[in-house]
Amino acid sequence: MKPFITIQQATASYPVFVAPGLLDSVGKAIEPRGRVFVITSTVLRPRFGDRVAASFAPPADTITIEEGEQHKTMETANAVVTQLLDRGAKRDSLAVLVGGGMIGDTAGFAASIFLRGIDMVHVPTTLLAQVDSSIGGKVAVNHPRGKNLIGSFFPPRAVVSDTGILGTLPPRELLSGMYEALKGGVIGDPSLFAMLEKRGDVDLDSVVRKAIKVKAAIVSADEKEADLRRLLNYGHTVAHGIEAALQYQTLTHGEAVGWGMIAANAIAARRGILSDAVRRRIDDAVRDWKPSALPPLNANDVIAATEHDKKNTGTKRIMVFPREIGRCEVVSGISDEELRYGLEAIGIGG
Repeated sequence: MKPFITIQQATASYPVFVAPGLLDSVGKAIEPRGRVFVITSTVLRPRFGDRVAASFAPPADTITIEEGEQHKTMETANAVVTQLLDRGAKRDSLAVLVGGGMIGDTAGFAASIFLRGIDMVHVPTTLLAQVDSSIGGKVAVNHPRGKNLIGSFFPPRAVVSDTGILGTLPPRELLSGMYEALKGGVIGDPSLFAMLEKRGDVDLDSVVRKAIKVKAAIVSADEKEADLRRLLNYGHTVAHGIEAALQYQTLTHGEAVGWGMIAANAIAARRGILSDAVRRRIDDAVRDWKPSALPPLNANDVIAATEHDKKNTGTKRIMVFPREIGRCEVVSGISDEELRYGLEAIGIGG
């Protein structure tokens, strides 16, 4: 099986396979050194996990965890480690992570710390995970004070994305990935943005491939978020603040990112970084995909949550602003007053 792209990072390189119909061929793409453990959710096991496990000879053992951001915790990661120990996993074992971003991040973090790290393969089953979280080698769990504050840089052995299963996603789950794909277009590919600018039928395989190329170029140049990789956090400062303030309920991650993009655009336009015309074009594209309405929120709660954003350095808050579609920049020193202005632009006051 030929990879779509091979990502070259400072500490590792790994193939990314992208095509419809790959789910039953994961075992053919990977040569494990020892026993294989598929880690998936209780919901996804009968749909996808068992199929991936059966693709290995002998069939892989399967470990299940519960889905949802409320389960993206140290407790869940510890439960995975305990299961691996109970089932006799060793240093040469392989963890195959089947699911969306929460599964990949949480089980991936567990794999990164189990016996100081065992090989892992991402098999992302959501659009958001295929275009974003499975690429780049970051795994993490949440802390009550913020999203992804406990984690590792731990590149996978491979990523296997079956784009044929995306059509089976619930509409809201599919939309969650669209906002991350739109983000990718704004930071690095005007053609991807144009493809998604008006809501309608899109070629999901092409969306995934274009979005992966954007992220691959960035993570290859900056593996551990020293500078360039921060561009991937366009929309995420406000998004993570919203998610923490909502205790990771109500909105999907992608929806929060969509609202965060609009808030960032407002601040960028106020600073003179972004023209009003381009701001309207990006905002309209996000709104055209109809993110769920924001529930009542207090700006002070969201601002307080951004203080724990992992992008911040010292006492300076960092945000990513677009200059034009396809080009963004990292800006430090964003004040509370500016952030409040951005929140007001999406209807969050107080």
